Amino acid sequence: MDSMFLLDSTGHRDINDEQLSCIIYSREPQFPEKKEGIIGDDQQKNEIEFFGLRLNCKEVLNVVSPVPDKSKTVSNVKRHLEEVGEKVVENSKKPNLATRKRVSVLDHNATDMGMRRKIVEWNMKGSRRALNPDLDQRNALPTVGKRQQPILNRAERGKTKGSGWFNLPATEVTEDMRNDLKIIQMRSVLNPKQFYKKNDYKILPKFFQIGTVTHSALDNFKDKKARKTKSIVAELLDDEMFQKFNKKKYQEVIQRTDKYAQRKIMKKMKKFRKNK
Repeated sequence: MDSMFLLDSTGHRDINDEQLSCIIYSREPQFPEKKEGIIGDDQQKNEIEFFGLRLNCKEVLNVVSPVPDKSKTVSNVKRHLEEVGEKVVENSKKPNLATRKRVSVLDHNATDMGMRRKIVEWNMKGSRRALNPDLDQRNALPTVGKRQQPILNRAERGKTKGSGWFNLPATEVTEDMRNDLKIIQMRSVLNPKQFYKKNDYKILPKFFQIGTVTHSALDNFKDKKARKTKSIVAELLDDEMFQKFNKKKYQEVIQRTDKYAQRKIMKKMKKFRKNK
């Protein structure tokens, strides 16, 4: 059997050389319609053809109507601000009334009159007129002369050590404190085997501070009680080693003085004989 091949050079044609219909768009549906019942006039009016499809308006409304409104609800704060803004606009349109002065009515027969009088007297005590009775008679405030001002400045600077020592104040010296400072200055005598740096001044210091020893929780309560109220002098008097060393040094000083005392007596005797 021979094969046959045809070339259509004139357009969309059939084998029998008949022109075929080319449908680009048709409003009629391309699928077969179901003819189960007769369509009424009311149903035909509610239907709309949309690209070949028949849509019922009632059914479309039933689907669209339950869709919730996605618009944002107005908050109470925003509503309150809008009300305030409306009131401000309304008040700005009203004519401005004249400002009234505040009038305070004093009831001299009131029960709290005595308390008011006490408050006024207490406030007047701290006033400048009460502190300086002659203030009203003065024409100007008192001034300090050029020679007096450096003296006052020097006295003010003498109250502290200065900014280099963080304004260390001068401590009030008591009798016990003075004895402790003397012992600290003579610390090289207490233990000659220990080297101590030489003192900067021979006099007692003017600017100093005394700290407080904080005991550890591991210390015995007896040690805490023993070191609680005693000064340096009291601690040295209770120390046995210091007492032995002090007695030894005292005996040496007495022997040295007795030796020189005999020499002084001999010198006096020689002078007495020469004068004869």
